[in-house]
Amino acid sequence: MTRKAPATGTIVKVDWPGFIAVTGGLVGLAGGTAAAAAFFKLRRMQRTLARVARLKRDSGHLDRVAVVANPTKHGYVDFKLAAYALCQQLGLGEPIWFETTRRSPGTRQAREAAALDGVSTVIAAGGDGTVRAVAQGLVGSLVPLGIVPLGTANLLARNLGLPLVSVRDALEVAMTGRRRQIDVGRLTAFDAAGAMVLDSEAFLVISGLGFDAALVSSADTALKRRLGWPAYFISGFNHLADKPIKVAVTLDATDRDPVKRLVDVRSVMFGNCGLLPAGLNLAPDADLTDGLLDLVTAETRHGLIGWAAVAAQVFLHSFRIRWSPAWASGRLVYRQSDALQVECATDQLVQIDGELVGRAATLKAWVEHLALSVRVAA
Repeated sequence: MTRKAPATGTIVKVDWPGFIAVTGGLVGLAGGTAAAAAFFKLRRMQRTLARVARLKRDSGHLDRVAVVANPTKHGYVDFKLAAYALCQQLGLGEPIWFETTRRSPGTRQAREAAALDGVSTVIAAGGDGTVRAVAQGLVGSLVPLGIVPLGTANLLARNLGLPLVSVRDALEVAMTGRRRQIDVGRLTAFDAAGAMVLDSEAFLVISGLGFDAALVSSADTALKRRLGWPAYFISGFNHLADKPIKVAVTLDATDRDPVKRLVDVRSVMFGNCGLLPAGLNLAPDADLTDGLLDLVTAETRHGLIGWAAVAAQVFLHSFRIRWSPAWASGRLVYRQSDALQVECATDQLVQIDGELVGRAATLKAWVEHLALSVRVAA
């Protein structure tokens, strides 16, 4: 006698022993998950304490940390609580706290913090602008820079492979990570009348003029808070039709004579590193430790077709594919040097690490090789 298979939609009755078994299994699974999470949390703290012990052994001591933070950033209160809690867990005492202001974005605070007895690390908490300002105060110092990214793009943190999502993880690296020396770019600028606009300003990621500076200048603050880094792409659409700029580019290196090139460009950028959000890479040869700047010029023709070709080139860099044919309607042209100069006929908007710093017609950029110590993941 064959038994018919139950029809679709048949209600299956579960008796009390079965119900108890299922419930017990779910409770056990939940308990096991919680136990595993507690175990991994304990292991992470053990690894952190081991790193602290190693730092104390290697340096003889590990004293207090100083924090230079931008209080306007989203999540600032939670970050501050996390910093105090981690310092207590690591036996570092309360952090020495400095807040940035519009007039004092972090350079002065960093210098004051580095001069204090017992400070082993100065942590910059904020966007790339705050990180740059703090770094400028620490260049040449024996005190390393720790970074907690709280900004929109957090470009230096991306290029250093630092935690971008977990504030707690970023704090741990900033307090206990290993030291790494990186290059620092310097920029001096003059306006068309010859007056100095910038005097040896430090930059860590990218500085330049043209399209990239216009994009930074028109990015909506509220939109950046809502969308994050995609807000810059929206801003960029407003400047795709901007007129090209005629510039004279001079490459200066110690082992060869200066070479000057006159070109029509949409943008001129000096790159110390090139990784952007979404895995895009603007300057794939840029290296934070090679003692060189990567000059990137964007050259386009035929309107949107040219910009599409530039976008395709940047996209292909994400897959380590180089494509920059001379016949293309748009392309990025790369050159490397330890010192660079760009001259324009008229003043142009200038940006440094994503912050607008004014207008200038002549930019002089060079590298301070391995001038900054930063804390990175072990």
